[in-house]
Amino acid sequence: MRGFTLCLVSFLVIFGSWFQSVSSQNVTKSDIQQAAFPPRGWNSYDAFSWIISEEEFLQNAELVSQRLLAHGYEYVVVDYLWYRKKVPGAHSNSLGFDVIDQWGRMAPDPVRWPSSKSGNGFTEIAKKVHSLGLKFGIHIMAGISTQAVNANTPILDTTTGAAYQESGRVWHAKDIAIQERRCGWMTNGFMSVNTTLGAGKAFLRSLHEQYAAWGVDLVKHDCVFGEDLDLNEITYASEVLSKVNRPLLYSLSPGVKATPDMVKQVSGLVNMYRIAGDDWDVWGDVKSHFNVSRDMAAANLIGAKGLKGNSWPDLDMLPFGWLTDAAVNDGPHRSCRLTLEEQRTQMTLWAMAKSPLMYGGDVRKIDNATYEIITNPTLLEINHFSSNNKEFPYVTKNETRNQVKEIRSKEAPIQSVEGVSSADISSWIATGRKGEVYLAFFNLSEQKTPIYAHRSNLSKAFTGKRIRSCKGQELWSGKYVATKKGSISTDVGVHGCALFVLNCK
Repeated sequence: MRGFTLCLVSFLVIFGSWFQSVSSQNVTKSDIQQAAFPPRGWNSYDAFSWIISEEEFLQNAELVSQRLLAHGYEYVVVDYLWYRKKVPGAHSNSLGFDVIDQWGRMAPDPVRWPSSKSGNGFTEIAKKVHSLGLKFGIHIMAGISTQAVNANTPILDTTTGAAYQESGRVWHAKDIAIQERRCGWMTNGFMSVNTTLGAGKAFLRSLHEQYAAWGVDLVKHDCVFGEDLDLNEITYASEVLSKVNRPLLYSLSPGVKATPDMVKQVSGLVNMYRIAGDDWDVWGDVKSHFNVSRDMAAANLIGAKGLKGNSWPDLDMLPFGWLTDAAVNDGPHRSCRLTLEEQRTQMTLWAMAKSPLMYGGDVRKIDNATYEIITNPTLLEINHFSSNNKEFPYVTKNETRNQVKEIRSKEAPIQSVEGVSSADISSWIATGRKGEVYLAFFNLSEQKTPIYAHRSNLSKAFTGKRIRSCKGQELWSGKYVATKKGSISTDVGVHGCALFVLNCK
């Protein structure tokens, strides 16, 4: 097997002290509040797929520190397959090209990640990231790799530094692997581990303690949630991570077919969890997040109790700027295909739903328009400090009692639009920390559409509060609005949005 020589168990016992881990005996629970706000940062996947190198990663990290950290973007995350060799024949679902250690654990490819040589793992990368004032995250897959199972590597017992023994024998990868339960989207890559076995738990413990030893601050766990739900592995991984005596966020991905009932089983165990499939720079992906984010808000899951802090529904990364394509052996080579209006819509929904904000484009080539969207101070304020965030269902596309006063605007009265259904418009509402009302309109249709919200209906979003009048400003146009008896309304472009910041009495 390439890059790997299976050693005798006796050899492993002799050299077991080489392992890197944080023994559960040496860590204690921390009372530090984790993920008090939706996390922000940068992830390598949208721009680099799986092929990113150490040099490219650190170049992006330096720019995140220089340009985005001041706006709360503090995590830099290496996405999947950092252990895969970039050689002919290797791809996102190939077999036999991964770097694994003597215990069957993934190790960074030393060609792409030269600082990982001599068993350093990501220790040096984490140190460099921390020196930039940032936090370091990695993507991991479910269970154990097929490559480790085929090699039948022994299991490390981190409490002894030697091979795990129970019932008078040494346990190996084939003893713990559930081979009939393979990752649905990476069938050649990984399979579940039997967590009812002491050896299964020992293997998972050796993984997560190693990540902590490397200095990792965020673990993005793939193929254990949504349609691949493995509550046993999530529960045990959370238990191990809870014993690390510093903040270490636990994230789940992806969330295909995630429901509020499913989320309630895991939200207290993690800090963020994807609630849909991968989001790319196509309008259909953006649109697909409206219903599921509405459902999570209605179930009071935004900012619910999580692992040593809070947990947040994650709408996925922001695929803006300079990108690559899904699951390819290619780096950034094209611009985002979303229009400016669609990007504003995505960022506004992500902010109103209080999703984690992970920028996905190559930061080395970030353009001014993209930078202005992801660092917009109003959206970032909403994302961290607003409350009572939810869908506002009291909007229409037809004027009923419109008495809006738009200061600095003398546009002709808005007319109703034929062929646009109520399902083609959406609205969210939230409260600011200074008492502001944030009201967002979204046009999901294929034509420019007027959207109306009657002032009297705003009170329905806030228990015990009667709203008599509002005045404020629309974010993107800069228009001022005021109303006492009528509606707040505006004409919203195709796939566009409007965001009102209102002071209401």
